[in-house]
Parts: sequence; C-alpha cells; structure tokens
Amino acid sequence: MTKPMFFVVMLAAIGSQVGATDCGAPIRDPGFDLWCGDSLCAWKTERGSIARVPTWHSADSGVELVGDDTAIEQLSPVNSHDSTCLTFDLVANIDDNAEVYLNVDVEGDGKLEMHERLPSSAWKKLTYSIAITAPFDGIRFELTKAGSGNAVLAEVGATTDGNCDGLTPLDPGPRPDGGECNVAGDCGSGICVPTFFGHTCAACDPALACTDPNDVCGLGVATSPILGVPLACVAKASALLGARCWANEECASSLCTNGTCSTCDDTTTTCPTNQTCGESWDDTRDFFPAAGPSVCGARQFNVAAGQPCGSDDDCKSQHCIGTFRMQCPDGRDCASSADCPIDDTLASTECAIVGVQGGSCE
Repeated sequence: MTKPMFFVVMLAAIGSQVGATDCGAPIRDPGFDLWCGDSLCAWKTERGSIARVPTWHSADSGVELVGDDTAIEQLSPVNSHDSTCLTFDLVANIDDNAEVYLNVDVEGDGKLEMHERLPSSAWKKLTYSIAITAPFDGIRFELTKAGSGNAVLAEVGATTDGNCDGLTPLDPGPRPDGGECNVAGDCGSGICVPTFFGHTCAACDPALACTDPNDVCGLGVATSPILGVPLACVAKASALLGARCWANEECASSLCTNGTCSTCDDTTTTCPTNQTCGESWDDTRDFFPAAGPSVCGARQFNVAAGQPCGSDDDCKSQHCIGTFRMQCPDGRDCASSADCPIDDTLASTECAIVGVQGGSCE
C-alpha cells in the first residue's frame, strides 16, 4: 500500500487531534495503588521523596510527600477533543504547616497556568473545576509540598465532564511546534500547516524554501510525547536510509517513500532482474502501520555486499550493517518509551527496535 508523504506528520498529529483518554479519565492510578518498589508506577517523583502509607483505612494506601520540598507529576494526554472543562477531585490529609499546591501545566512546557494551594484538611474531598482554552494537546499535573507538616494524598482524580460555566479558561498561550492549531495566529511560529486530521504548528512551511539554502523543510524532533513531530528546517541529505522523512531532499538517498528514506519505489525505480522493490520491515503496532525503507531485494536474502539494506533478511550474508532503528508505534524516533505518545490507557507506548537504519549488506 502506498502511503502519502505526509504520513509521518499525519500520524504525529493524531494523538493531539482526537480524544486521547480512556472513558474520560485523564489521570492514571488516581488512588496511588500502583507501586514499583518504593516508587509510584504512574507518577514521577520530580524531587524530594515519597512513602507508601495508610490513609483513613489501614487497607487503603496513599502517598506521603516526605520532607519540605517534594513534588510528584504525571503527564496526561487529555486534550481539547476530550473536553475543555475538567473536574479535579482530591482527598488528602494536610497539616496546617504543610504547603501543598496543585499545579496545572497545559502542554507540559514548564509554564504553570494554575498554581492553587490546597487547604489543610483531614480526609476531606476537595473539588476544582478547570476550564482551558482550546486547542490544547495535554496537561502535566503536579502536586508539590513545602514545609515541615505532614501531607498524605489518598486520591487524586479528574474527569472530563465538568461544569465550567462562568470560569475564566486557562490559556496556554501560543502553540508549540507539533501542537494542534486552527489558524496561524495560534502558533508561536506563526505557521499552521494542514494534516489529514486538522492542522499542526510547524517551524517551516513545506510550500516555501528555508532561509538557509542548505536546508529543506522536513521532519524535526518532537519535544514531548503529547506533541506531534513538527516540520522544521533540517539539513539536506541528513536523514539516513530507514529514517522518517517528509521530503526527498532530506534523505541521503534523495528518495522519501511512504514517509521513510528509501532507495527505490514501485513506480519509478528499476531493480535488478532477480530483485523487486519492497519494504525491508514494517511496524504494525499502530492503527496506521509505519512503513520501513523500500530497497531493491527487500526480505529476499539476495542483496550483495555493500548494497543498501534495512534488515538482515535483505542480504545474501544475512547481515545488514548499520544502527538499530528505534521508534514509537507512531513512527517517531525514540531512545526509550518515555519519548513515546501516551495511549488511551494513559500508559506510554513502547519504544522498540524495528530494523536497521543507514544499513548496507556485509
């Protein structure tokens, strides 16, 4: 199946342009039940230390924010297609001399749109309604504690079915590259490019030349799992065989096929008589499978030494020399699963080796 050249950027935009939560629950493990040793599995400890402790019932555990400077956080993919009004519920035991704050960082860019001190309480349920200006792609929820008093959190949850009538929405400001947009004015770059599912902020316009003649408008680097892979001016011929691409010029092979740097395609390239042009590998983990590089002799075990390959199955020697290609299910580059988009169960998708990048047969 031939996929359009906007395939990768289209996939990168999907997460931000459709609802991203499972049954309207933006927070994973709201009851602090999932522990990986001494750490929470679904929450990241930013600083300080935490402890698993009982709450009002000995059988129900919570998390104590230990010390006088502690913070935990969770990045959620909840976006404006899920809701622009959230209800945030919290049950906690907070001493008078403990300063506990709920912070809301729309887009997870480090800029807090909400910094709300929680009142002292003895297992009293606290509820907040939060309105947010659309579009937005995700939220980093943060809970911090300062002071010598005790602070134990029993439940921290959110839903997307709130009532925000009369509230002033939180405004994350200009959209980052890779974020959803409606018009150019939404973007910090002033560039909003169309994708299959809507529009995405970009650092360059593929219809226009980059300022540096040695650059081309191609795929940049995603700055967050909740943002798409943006378009950016990149050096021409800098992407190796098997890397994701937008335009032919960014590939060292001068050919971008199905969103991947390749050496052949099935319409314009003539392969040797004993070979056909095909994909060295494919990544079927996503709803829209990410294509591998197209090379002559793909998966046919007959590519000669020194010729391009994307997997051992291409080569006569059954050995394709290059670097492992690691990517998320949506096709973006990754070093670990922390770089990958968050799925509808609020867990990070897997960063996996799918083939060889920049390969040649031994």
